[in-house]
Amino acid sequence: MSLTQRCSMSKVHSADIAIFFAAVTFVSGAAHAETFGLPSASIGNGWTYDPYGRFVMAYQAFDDGQDTTSNIVDMSTSTSRFGFYLKRKDTDDGVSFQFETGLGLRGSSKTSQTNTPDLFGWDRKQFRQVQVIYRGAFGTLRAGQGSMATDSIAELDLGKTTVVAKSNISEMGGSYQFRTTGGALSGIDLGDTFDSFDGDRKFRLRYDTPDWNGFSIAAAYGEEILTSGVDDTFYDVALRYAADFGRLKLSAGLGNSYVDVAGGATDYTTAGSVSVLDKNTGLNLTLASGRDATATQPSYVWAKAGWDADFASVGVTRLYIEGFWGSDYVSAGSESEMWGLGVMQRIKRYNLDVFAGYRVFSFSDTSATQYQDGEALQIGAHITF
Repeated sequence: MSLTQRCSMSKVHSADIAIFFAAVTFVSGAAHAETFGLPSASIGNGWTYDPYGRFVMAYQAFDDGQDTTSNIVDMSTSTSRFGFYLKRKDTDDGVSFQFETGLGLRGSSKTSQTNTPDLFGWDRKQFRQVQVIYRGAFGTLRAGQGSMATDSIAELDLGKTTVVAKSNISEMGGSYQFRTTGGALSGIDLGDTFDSFDGDRKFRLRYDTPDWNGFSIAAAYGEEILTSGVDDTFYDVALRYAADFGRLKLSAGLGNSYVDVAGGATDYTTAGSVSVLDKNTGLNLTLASGRDATATQPSYVWAKAGWDADFASVGVTRLYIEGFWGSDYVSAGSESEMWGLGVMQRIKRYNLDVFAGYRVFSFSDTSATQYQDGEALQIGAHITF
């Protein structure tokens, strides 16, 4: 039975559907206002309060070869959030403050065959950015909870489809397990077998150099304070490059992340990505790769080819195909493969994207156990304000 057939037979809680459509109706109605957005405000003495946010919801279904699990989810790839800056009016230089939190909606990375979190469940792990920022001629210094230097280093994508397609597959359903050909859940999930080794957010001190002909370097040192019982130390460094050559636009990055594990060992990973866009044709190509230097030393290559087409006057239509090839995840000698395709329609007037993505996953190892392929479908909408 195909995934689409299974989806037509699968059950999603009626309350979730009601909330989903209520949210979509609210967002759509708000989007029809020409002035949709969160207004900035002066707060005296030359300072401004500058709020922002995004909202995304999707229908997500996963077929493990035997059963289909479906839910209404927030896309963990581009989490629904609210944030604001407090900064000097008409300038980004000097001191500013940023606060940003996720809304606590059920993430696409959390649902599985055995677990369906509540649709809403905010906790302190939702804090994304709580930091003081200082920008000057010497560069940018950030202190507090926020992105490490390598956060998004494996996700640079000029094709602008990261809400539904990017190298960090664990954010897009990483808790779903492969099912063996014997019919049992294997305990091996997509997050175990398709890790991109991208950076994360910590309570840290981060420094970014000024831009030098498109090049910049970032370094960070920090700790995990939002999860109890983690006494490790984290530090990383990343090199980025961005350039516009007229017809061609390029974005690239490479970084190393290190973890001094409580007890003495040091783990480290390397990851990077490069993306090229031909502005005349809309064709774009994005590549990402990474390697974990510890344990079985897993590594991967992810590729996505896209086309930004002007089919509709409302905005660009983004078409893409993607593939992931990994080895040595979970155990030495294993192979992880994925292919996918999808579409995203931009409705420029309202900062709205409507998307659909389909993926097929396979995993094999050197044991006698064989695993069934998994299929994933995600259909949703994403708005920024």
